[in-house]
Amino acid sequence: MTKNLDSIPYDVFYQVASKLDCHDYIHLSRVNRSLNAATKSDSIARNTVKGDLLHTKEGKEADQAKAGYRKAIGRLYDIKESFATAQPYSASVLGYGSAFLFTGGSLCYIYNDEIRALNVRGASRVEQVLNLPNVLRRAIPGCNPENGMARVSLMNYNEGVVAFLVEIDDRREAWLLAVDLKRRPSYGKSGRLRLRVQLESTERLFVRHNGSYLYYGTHSAVGTHGHTQWEVNCADLKTMKTQSENMIVLDKFAGYEIGQTVCFEVYQNHLYAISTLVDFEEEEIDWTSYYVWICLDPRLQIPKEGVKPHRTWRRQHREGPINDTWSDLSLRQDESSGQLMILECRREWRDGGSENCRTYYIQPLPAPADVDKQQPPSDYYQMPALPDEPLAKLLDSSNKPNYERPLKRLRRHYHQEYEGSIEPKPRRDFILAKTKFRTYNLSASSYLDLVNDPLPSGGGRGGDLVPRDRVRLRMVSRKRKCPIDEESGLLFTPELSEADGRPVENSEERFTSRGVHLWPPDDAPQELNHLLCPSKRTGQVQATADERSIVYSVNKDGLQPGDQAIIFINFDPCLRLPGHPRLNLGSRLGEPEKTETAVGIERPHVGDVGQQERAAMHTTVADKRANQNVPAVREERAMYLDIGQGFWFR
Repeated sequence: MTKNLDSIPYDVFYQVASKLDCHDYIHLSRVNRSLNAATKSDSIARNTVKGDLLHTKEGKEADQAKAGYRKAIGRLYDIKESFATAQPYSASVLGYGSAFLFTGGSLCYIYNDEIRALNVRGASRVEQVLNLPNVLRRAIPGCNPENGMARVSLMNYNEGVVAFLVEIDDRREAWLLAVDLKRRPSYGKSGRLRLRVQLESTERLFVRHNGSYLYYGTHSAVGTHGHTQWEVNCADLKTMKTQSENMIVLDKFAGYEIGQTVCFEVYQNHLYAISTLVDFEEEEIDWTSYYVWICLDPRLQIPKEGVKPHRTWRRQHREGPINDTWSDLSLRQDESSGQLMILECRREWRDGGSENCRTYYIQPLPAPADVDKQQPPSDYYQMPALPDEPLAKLLDSSNKPNYERPLKRLRRHYHQEYEGSIEPKPRRDFILAKTKFRTYNLSASSYLDLVNDPLPSGGGRGGDLVPRDRVRLRMVSRKRKCPIDEESGLLFTPELSEADGRPVENSEERFTSRGVHLWPPDDAPQELNHLLCPSKRTGQVQATADERSIVYSVNKDGLQPGDQAIIFINFDPCLRLPGHPRLNLGSRLGEPEKTETAVGIERPHVGDVGQQERAAMHTTVADKRANQNVPAVREERAMYLDIGQGFWFR
């Protein structure tokens, strides 16, 4: 006798729920009324959240409240679908500034000699404002910000603490400051200033921190081999003390281009450093490429022999040449497992073919507690057992080749931009000069490109012959295929097996492309195009993104030199910034707003704007004499409320 899916006993269904993700859960709820009623149960939804979604922001909030599990699943599903199909819920102007950071759903930006912080994810109506001249005068001995010789660069923002670099040109000094901007300081009576360190070098300076520890490093240590190396230090934000009197040198850690060949991130209070280069000098004859990674304890307890890096297989050189101009390297925390992942984009000529396309590769890393189980080799450059090939006979003792048998990758750990017959003809690609920002959304399995796709000639206001710049989102996403093979009618079998013959978990998964999506559409109203790109030319675009939004800065007419509009595109249906009208993308509603500056906000007086690594901006602090009675940190009405520019789309 045939039984329906909804005849499964509750206890069995409860266990099944722990293996579902948000897509499976929502799709299952749409099978029939009985399953829809069953999936509305918060106890069933709770098991799903605790099984696969507990590391997401929505899952954590539901688990802390012990309620709202079903709502959290639905919200995650909507976010991922919105991102994967390039259908955002809203777009708005968050503010104006010369530089910005966006982390954990909060925006931190510089405007009018002040650092402002806004909780965007919480739809806050107020901002925390740090008066830079007052802080510099109090924190740095002998600093006079009125002479225009102090330059400030935002370095990192996390958990309400902003870290910024202050360079004083006339004294050739550089200071790293960290200030707590939260409404109620987290560190009690010890004050808002959490770190003040004078730096000997700012060469490729990076800063990463959480609420407890702040790591900073520069590419300035000269090794015995003559190559420049990275050196780092750690500061305890609770005690304001650095953990080491001298910088710790990352010996045998090559690479210097942050975001391309190296990257750094804090995970579980430890600093992870990743490089795609094995040595400082490239080997002419080589077979295997590795990720070289280091995990540093916040106490910086380094053995006498120094920091020893670990190695993880990356690729074989015979997989094809790489177009390095498109390379991108970062560290991400997987929302489903909470595990730290290496995320790398490589544009490759696969197997030496004539076509090249991008592929994102994902490599899990062990947690700090498990790092000791992966001991680095006793001899880092020990000569491996080489393959029986003619090239191997050309090597001598001066060579340091790398060889390891190629490993199989899980399909979930790589995503090709174009796969098989799904590839559109012709491909809708954008050259690097038109691609202002590129990243990958792990949660939604989607490529995200912020591109400049000018309107056709004559499409601008007044029928201009020169095309007007147009900012658009380009998404390429994929989804899991049905586990049943349509040809055989059987379940897909695992592709990979362990040494003992056991199938590798998740190696039976298959994926299919969801195509290329561009937003806004070609027939979008002028209001939207002008909101996303307020000027005829985008200018130098800075951008960043997370699993729920993208934030970028772009030129806007009427602002002071160096300032740009900060645009926010939102994919979260529950995030509703107040005061925005609804915009129907299927109709044109008239001319764009003519507001050129924020209402009720004083225009800034900012000096020249320069450029640092990875387009980080710095601002010269040189305004009128600071009011000594103004507190260092105060609370003000959020700037976006006075600007009042934004739309809801659904």
